[in-house]
Amino acid sequence: MSIRAVDCHMHIFGDQTRYPFAEPRSYTVPPASVEDYWRAVAGTDIARVVVVQPSPYARDNSCTLDALDSFGEAARGVAVIDPDTTTDSDLAMLHARRVRGVRVNLRSVRAAAVPVAEALPKIDRLLAGSGWHIQVFCDPEVLSELAPVQAGLRVPLVLDHFGAIDPLAAERHVGDMRRLVEAGAWVKLSGSYRISSGPDGAGVADLARAIHGTAPDRMVWASDWPHTPQHGGATASGDAVLPYRDLDTAGLYRAVADWFPDETVRRAILQDNPRRLYDWSD
Repeated sequence: MSIRAVDCHMHIFGDQTRYPFAEPRSYTVPPASVEDYWRAVAGTDIARVVVVQPSPYARDNSCTLDALDSFGEAARGVAVIDPDTTTDSDLAMLHARRVRGVRVNLRSVRAAAVPVAEALPKIDRLLAGSGWHIQVFCDPEVLSELAPVQAGLRVPLVLDHFGAIDPLAAERHVGDMRRLVEAGAWVKLSGSYRISSGPDGAGVADLARAIHGTAPDRMVWASDWPHTPQHGGATASGDAVLPYRDLDTAGLYRAVADWFPDETVRRAILQDNPRRLYDWSD
Protein backbone atom coordinates (compact mmCIF):
# COMPACT_ATOMS: atom_id res chain seq x y z
CA MET A 1 0.00 0.00 0.00
CA SER A 2 1.68 3.17 -1.20
CA ILE A 3 1.81 6.14 1.18
CA ARG A 4 2.21 9.78 0.12
CA ALA A 5 3.47 10.92 3.48
CA VAL A 6 3.18 14.50 4.74
CA ASP A 7 5.90 16.02 6.90
CA CYS A 8 3.68 18.31 8.96
CA HIS A 9 6.32 20.52 10.57
CA MET A 10 9.55 21.71 8.98
CA HIS A 11 11.24 25.06 8.43
CA ILE A 12 13.09 26.86 5.67
CA PHE A 13 15.79 29.44 6.46
CA GLY A 14 17.13 31.74 3.78
CA ASP A 15 20.23 33.85 3.35
CA GLN A 16 20.15 36.69 5.89
CA THR A 17 20.89 39.29 3.22
CA ARG A 18 17.55 38.49 1.60
CA TYR A 19 15.60 37.26 4.62
CA PRO A 20 16.94 39.11 7.68
CA PHE A 21 16.19 37.67 11.09
CA ALA A 22 14.23 39.64 13.65
CA GLU A 23 15.92 41.66 16.36
CA PRO A 24 16.07 40.41 19.04
CA ARG A 25 15.74 36.65 18.50
CA SER A 26 16.46 33.40 20.31
CA TYR A 27 19.02 31.97 17.90
CA THR A 28 20.79 32.42 14.56
CA VAL A 29 21.24 29.58 12.08
CA PRO A 30 22.66 29.13 8.57
CA PRO A 31 20.47 28.76 5.48
CA ALA A 32 18.43 25.58 5.08
CA SER A 33 16.87 25.42 1.63
CA VAL A 34 14.12 23.51 -0.13
CA GLU A 35 16.79 21.51 -1.95
CA ASP A 36 18.53 20.72 1.34
CA TYR A 37 15.26 19.41 2.72
CA TRP A 38 14.58 17.00 -0.14
CA ARG A 39 18.11 15.66 0.22
CA ALA A 40 17.54 15.10 3.94
CA VAL A 41 14.43 12.97 3.36
CA ALA A 42 15.65 11.13 0.26
CA GLY A 43 14.60 7.50 0.23
CA THR A 44 11.43 8.07 2.29
CA ASP A 45 7.76 8.21 1.26
CA ILE A 46 7.52 11.92 2.09
CA ALA A 47 5.80 13.70 -0.78
CA ARG A 48 4.28 16.73 0.91
CA VAL A 49 5.34 19.23 3.57
CA VAL A 50 3.98 21.83 5.95
CA VAL A 51 6.35 24.81 6.18
CA VAL A 52 6.05 26.36 9.63
CA GLN A 53 7.17 29.92 10.34
CA PRO A 54 10.25 29.71 12.62
CA SER A 55 10.70 32.04 15.58
CA PRO A 56 13.82 33.95 14.32
CA TYR A 57 11.70 35.54 11.58
CA ALA A 58 9.03 36.70 14.06
CA ARG A 59 6.04 37.91 11.99
CA ASP A 60 7.91 38.37 8.71
CA ASN A 61 6.61 35.39 6.77
CA SER A 62 8.52 36.22 3.57
CA CYS A 63 10.90 33.26 3.64
CA THR A 64 8.13 30.81 4.51
CA LEU A 65 5.88 32.14 1.75
CA ASP A 66 8.64 31.98 -0.85
CA ALA A 67 9.36 28.42 0.24
CA LEU A 68 5.70 27.56 -0.28
CA ASP A 69 5.96 28.94 -3.80
CA SER A 70 9.03 26.77 -4.40
CA PHE A 71 7.37 23.61 -3.09
CA GLY A 72 4.18 24.37 -5.01
CA GLU A 73 1.05 22.30 -4.46
CA ALA A 74 3.12 19.83 -2.44
CA ALA A 75 3.18 22.30 0.46
CA ARG A 76 0.99 24.06 2.97
CA GLY A 77 2.09 26.70 5.47
CA VAL A 78 1.62 27.85 9.04
CA ALA A 79 2.26 31.58 9.51
CA VAL A 80 2.71 33.97 12.42
CA ILE A 81 0.48 37.04 12.48
CA ASP A 82 -0.34 40.04 14.63
CA PRO A 83 -4.04 39.58 15.43
CA ASP A 84 -4.39 43.28 16.22
CA THR A 85 -3.34 44.44 12.75
CA THR A 86 -4.06 41.52 10.39
CA THR A 87 -6.95 42.16 8.02
CA ASP A 88 -9.23 39.89 6.03
CA SER A 89 -7.30 40.82 2.90
CA ASP A 90 -4.04 39.80 4.61
CA LEU A 91 -5.53 36.40 5.43
CA ALA A 92 -6.83 36.03 1.86
CA MET A 93 -3.33 36.67 0.54
CA LEU A 94 -1.85 34.08 2.92
CA HIS A 95 -4.54 31.57 1.98
CA ALA A 96 -3.74 32.04 -1.72
CA ARG A 97 -0.09 31.29 -0.88
CA ARG A 98 -1.25 27.98 0.73
CA VAL A 99 -1.14 28.97 4.39
CA ARG A 100 -3.68 27.03 6.45
CA GLY A 101 -2.81 27.81 10.05
CA VAL A 102 -1.46 30.36 12.52
CA ARG A 103 1.31 29.53 14.97
CA VAL A 104 1.30 30.79 18.56
CA ASN A 105 4.76 30.21 20.02
CA LEU A 106 4.70 30.46 23.80
CA ARG A 107 7.90 28.50 24.33
CA SER A 108 10.68 29.51 21.90
CA VAL A 109 10.18 33.25 22.35
CA ARG A 110 9.35 33.69 25.99
CA ALA A 111 9.74 37.47 26.03
CA ALA A 112 7.04 37.76 23.40
CA ALA A 113 4.66 35.31 25.05
CA VAL A 114 1.22 36.51 26.09
CA PRO A 115 -1.38 34.66 28.19
CA VAL A 116 -3.17 32.00 26.18
CA ALA A 117 -6.52 33.36 27.34
CA GLU A 118 -5.65 36.60 25.54
CA ALA A 119 -3.78 35.34 22.46
CA LEU A 120 -5.95 32.51 21.18
CA PRO A 121 -9.43 34.10 21.18
CA LYS A 122 -8.16 37.07 19.15
CA ILE A 123 -6.77 34.78 16.47
CA ASP A 124 -9.85 32.56 16.60
CA ARG A 125 -12.10 35.52 15.79
CA LEU A 126 -9.99 36.24 12.71
CA LEU A 127 -9.94 32.63 11.51
CA ALA A 128 -13.54 31.61 12.17
CA GLY A 129 -15.00 30.01 9.06
CA SER A 130 -11.65 29.90 7.23
CA GLY A 131 -10.90 26.19 7.61
CA TRP A 132 -7.59 27.14 9.26
CA HIS A 133 -6.33 26.09 12.68
CA ILE A 134 -4.31 27.51 15.57
CA GLN A 135 -1.04 25.73 16.28
CA VAL A 136 0.35 26.18 19.80
CA PHE A 137 3.88 25.53 21.03
CA CYS A 138 3.98 25.81 24.80
CA ASP A 139 5.49 24.38 27.97
CA PRO A 140 3.63 21.32 29.25
CA GLU A 141 2.59 23.30 32.34
CA VAL A 142 0.49 25.51 30.05
CA LEU A 143 -1.60 22.62 28.70
CA SER A 144 -3.99 22.80 31.65
CA GLU A 145 -4.57 26.50 30.90
CA LEU A 146 -5.59 25.70 27.32
CA ALA A 147 -8.66 23.65 28.24
CA PRO A 148 -11.03 26.54 29.16
CA VAL A 149 -9.75 28.55 26.19
CA GLN A 150 -10.22 25.64 23.79
CA ALA A 151 -13.87 25.35 24.79
CA GLY A 152 -14.56 28.75 23.21
CA LEU A 153 -12.58 28.27 20.00
CA ARG A 154 -14.30 27.84 16.65
CA VAL A 155 -11.21 26.59 14.83
CA PRO A 156 -9.17 23.47 15.64
CA LEU A 157 -6.30 23.55 18.12
CA VAL A 158 -3.06 21.79 17.13
CA LEU A 159 -0.39 21.00 19.74
CA ASP A 160 3.25 21.13 18.64
CA HIS A 161 5.90 18.57 19.45
CA PHE A 162 3.97 16.06 21.60
CA GLY A 163 2.86 18.98 23.77
CA ALA A 164 6.53 19.32 24.81
CA ILE A 165 5.92 16.55 27.35
CA ASP A 166 8.87 14.52 28.63
CA PRO A 167 7.38 11.03 28.35
CA LEU A 168 9.38 9.81 31.35
CA ALA A 169 8.55 12.69 33.66
CA ALA A 170 5.03 13.94 34.16
CA GLU A 171 1.91 11.76 33.93
CA ARG A 172 -0.13 14.82 34.94
CA HIS A 173 0.84 16.58 31.72
CA VAL A 174 -0.14 13.54 29.69
CA GLY A 175 -3.56 13.74 31.32
CA ASP A 176 -3.83 17.44 30.48
CA MET A 177 -3.03 16.73 26.84
CA ARG A 178 -5.44 13.81 26.72
CA ARG A 179 -8.27 16.07 27.89
CA LEU A 180 -7.45 18.57 25.14
CA VAL A 181 -7.38 15.83 22.52
CA GLU A 182 -10.65 14.35 23.74
CA ALA A 183 -12.16 17.83 23.30
CA GLY A 184 -11.00 18.00 19.67
CA ALA A 185 -7.33 19.04 19.65
CA TRP A 186 -4.80 17.60 17.23
CA VAL A 187 -1.26 16.54 18.20
CA LYS A 188 1.90 16.64 16.12
CA LEU A 189 4.20 13.68 16.68
CA SER A 190 7.18 15.89 16.01
CA GLY A 191 10.47 16.80 17.63
CA SER A 192 10.71 13.49 19.46
CA TYR A 193 14.38 14.20 20.12
CA ARG A 194 13.34 17.39 21.93
CA ILE A 195 11.18 15.71 24.55
CA SER A 196 12.97 12.51 25.53
CA SER A 197 15.73 12.73 28.10
CA GLY A 198 16.29 9.00 27.96
CA PRO A 199 18.49 6.95 25.62
CA ASP A 200 17.18 6.19 22.15
CA GLY A 201 14.06 8.28 22.65
CA ALA A 202 12.94 6.35 25.72
CA GLY A 203 9.22 6.62 26.33
CA VAL A 204 8.41 8.35 23.05
CA ALA A 205 6.81 5.31 21.43
CA ASP A 206 4.57 4.75 24.47
CA LEU A 207 3.53 8.41 24.46
CA ALA A 208 2.76 8.28 20.73
CA ARG A 209 0.63 5.16 21.23
CA ALA A 210 -1.19 6.74 24.17
CA ILE A 211 -2.12 9.75 22.05
CA HIS A 212 -3.20 7.48 19.22
CA GLY A 213 -5.46 5.58 21.58
CA THR A 214 -7.26 8.81 22.43
CA ALA A 215 -7.78 10.22 18.93
CA PRO A 216 -6.31 8.20 16.05
CA ASP A 217 -7.89 10.56 13.51
CA ARG A 218 -6.32 13.71 14.97
CA MET A 219 -2.62 12.94 15.07
CA VAL A 220 0.00 13.71 12.45
CA TRP A 221 3.76 13.22 12.15
CA ALA A 222 6.57 15.68 11.43
CA SER A 223 10.37 15.74 11.22
CA ASP A 224 10.97 19.24 12.66
CA TRP A 225 13.77 19.63 10.07
CA PRO A 226 16.36 21.21 10.02
CA HIS A 227 16.54 20.52 13.77
CA THR A 228 17.30 23.92 15.21
CA PRO A 229 19.75 24.21 18.12
CA GLN A 230 18.79 24.05 21.76
CA HIS A 231 18.14 27.42 23.35
CA GLY A 232 16.52 28.77 26.46
CA GLY A 233 13.86 30.88 24.77
CA ALA A 234 15.41 34.19 25.80
CA THR A 235 15.44 36.87 23.13
CA ALA A 236 18.90 38.33 22.74
CA SER A 237 20.51 39.85 19.70
CA GLY A 238 23.61 38.15 18.43
CA ASP A 239 25.11 37.09 15.15
CA ALA A 240 26.85 33.91 16.30
CA VAL A 241 25.63 31.25 13.88
CA LEU A 242 24.72 28.04 15.68
CA PRO A 243 24.83 24.66 13.93
CA TYR A 244 21.77 22.51 13.44
CA ARG A 245 21.54 19.30 15.43
CA ASP A 246 23.16 16.43 13.56
CA LEU A 247 20.20 14.07 13.17
CA ASP A 248 19.10 11.50 10.62
CA THR A 249 15.87 13.04 9.35
CA ALA A 250 14.98 10.01 7.26
CA GLY A 251 15.60 7.88 10.34
CA LEU A 252 13.09 9.95 12.31
CA TYR A 253 10.54 9.14 9.62
CA ARG A 254 11.34 5.43 9.70
CA ALA A 255 10.89 5.38 13.49
CA VAL A 256 7.14 5.73 12.95
CA ALA A 257 7.11 2.14 11.71
CA ASP A 258 8.49 1.05 15.08
CA TRP A 259 5.87 3.06 16.96
CA PHE A 260 3.03 1.81 14.75
CA PRO A 261 3.76 -1.48 12.94
CA ASP A 262 0.26 -1.59 11.43
CA GLU A 263 0.43 -0.05 7.95
CA THR A 264 -3.17 1.11 8.02
CA VAL A 265 -2.47 3.08 11.20
CA ARG A 266 0.66 4.63 9.66
CA ARG A 267 -1.24 5.57 6.52
CA ALA A 268 -3.75 7.51 8.59
CA ILE A 269 -1.05 9.34 10.58
CA LEU A 270 1.27 10.04 7.67
CA GLN A 271 -1.21 10.72 4.88
CA ASP A 272 -4.95 10.70 5.54
CA ASN A 273 -5.12 12.80 8.71
CA PRO A 274 -2.85 15.59 7.41
CA ARG A 275 -4.75 15.72 4.13
CA ARG A 276 -7.84 16.72 6.10
CA LEU A 277 -6.09 19.13 8.45
CA TYR A 278 -4.12 20.94 5.74
CA ASP A 279 -6.73 20.99 2.99
CA TRP A 280 -5.44 18.63 0.33
CA SER A 281 -8.27 17.21 -1.76
CA ASP A 282 -6.39 14.27 -3.31
